[in-house]
Amino acid sequence: MENFVPETIADAERYMSKELTAYEGNEPYIFVSYSHRDTMQVCRVMKIIEREKFRFWYDDTMEIGEDFREELRVRIENCSAFLLFISANSMGSKYCGMEIITAFKYNKKIYPVYLTDEVVIPAPLKMILENVQHVKGSVKSDLEKYTKKLVSGLPVETMRSLQVEDGVLVACKDGSVELTIPQDVNVIGKAAFKNCEKLEELHIGEQVRAIEREACRGCKSLKRLVLPSSLKKVGESAFRDCISMESITTNNDELELGERTFENCASLSEINLSDGISELYGGVFNSCKSLIHIKLPAKLNILGESSFADCSSLEDIDIPEPVTKLDDMVFNGCLSLRTVNLKDRITKIGKYAFKDCKSLETIFIPRSVQSIGAGAFRGCSNLEEIVVDGHNRSFKSLNGILFNKNKSELVCYPAKIAANHFDIPDSVATISAWALCECTSLETVTIPDSVTEICEGAFYGCSSLKHIELPESVVRIDDTAFHGCTAMEYAVVPDSVKEFGWGIFSGCDNLTIICSDDSAVAKYCEVKNIPHRKKL
Repeated sequence: MENFVPETIADAERYMSKELTAYEGNEPYIFVSYSHRDTMQVCRVMKIIEREKFRFWYDDTMEIGEDFREELRVRIENCSAFLLFISANSMGSKYCGMEIITAFKYNKKIYPVYLTDEVVIPAPLKMILENVQHVKGSVKSDLEKYTKKLVSGLPVETMRSLQVEDGVLVACKDGSVELTIPQDVNVIGKAAFKNCEKLEELHIGEQVRAIEREACRGCKSLKRLVLPSSLKKVGESAFRDCISMESITTNNDELELGERTFENCASLSEINLSDGISELYGGVFNSCKSLIHIKLPAKLNILGESSFADCSSLEDIDIPEPVTKLDDMVFNGCLSLRTVNLKDRITKIGKYAFKDCKSLETIFIPRSVQSIGAGAFRGCSNLEEIVVDGHNRSFKSLNGILFNKNKSELVCYPAKIAANHFDIPDSVATISAWALCECTSLETVTIPDSVTEICEGAFYGCSSLKHIELPESVVRIDDTAFHGCTAMEYAVVPDSVKEFGWGIFSGCDNLTIICSDDSAVAKYCEVKNIPHRKKL
């Protein structure tokens, strides 16, 4: 019946009686006053009112005589709004006239709906209606535009249907633009407002102590959020996918924000966090792509995994003094990140912590850092140098290249170094995971006979690398070690290599492996259909 258009009054009457159920409960509702002679036009408007999920009551009996039934008086007395369809028919109806006078008597707000552009209002009703605000125009001139304005002005309490059980708001059945949490609610329950797509403003009072997981997930029109000082916990994904959210403010130093609380709030550009907040859990601001700057809480000590991942507009970050570790992927995909200020209490930088931070040109590793995870700077295509505090006991830098302290491990060769050749120091035993990945300027690399292991993705995407010769000391080549080295013509792989990861030479379409017959390398090439030959 969605696209039903009545052709006769009888059609409209049947539609309204079957499809537009008059509300019979105790929640706020709209009283609808109209002449049954206008049912065809009224029906068109009421279909939209129904679609927008307002609660309303109307009299579906025909006007009979001049008696004004007690039920009508009670309905008007108890309504929250009085919707009046104005036409020559309704203005000439004693029935409608008595409803209008009753509404005026009970001080009800009247919402007039003009069915035609010109209507003569009888003198007894003129005093009541002449100062009532109404939408300009009429249903006849532009139904959709007129009704849209009408709907936006109707009281939200007649639209919103909240289910509260023992102080917990457990469900919101319908949708409205603005809502204030009732005073008897102290917990907003799991998924209570999930996918309430029209909600733009949510006012949370000081009585609310907790917001449970996914409470407002997918409220795609929600724009601003102020969390009160009473609030102690916000559950996982509570405001996830609120794609129009522009600003949030918290007012409790002890507030706990669950994992992915604001994930994919793509419009979020202003975040005001209480200084006392000590933990930001995993993914809390993941994919907040409009965020450019943020002041982290002064007492913050935990930055969870992926907490700011894919915040592609974030330009700078100042890590507070108490933070001792950056969890995995914490700034992964922050494409615009240029400035990182790490304090001298950081002991750990997790794997992929700064992966794909393509605007990062330099970074300083303080003396306190003891471990750096695999691929921490993978995909940092503009990274020119890594500087390490000279007093650091775990790492050192040489010409901007990151090694462990005794240079037995090559940790990261910055991708933006312009040199086309690199001699790996003969102290290096391990070329770490993703150590030289996407170093597109490198054409040749000399690997010393101290190296025993080439880890995952070590030369991944070195698209200018022409050839490589592995020494007899190498025993293991891990996954995707030379994946995407598209210019590589040959690689010398010794018999010492016994362990092969997957996809080692994927994308090296012009490659020939030089190896001994009947070696483990030759067998590997045969299985993977990689051309190979003996060394001349």
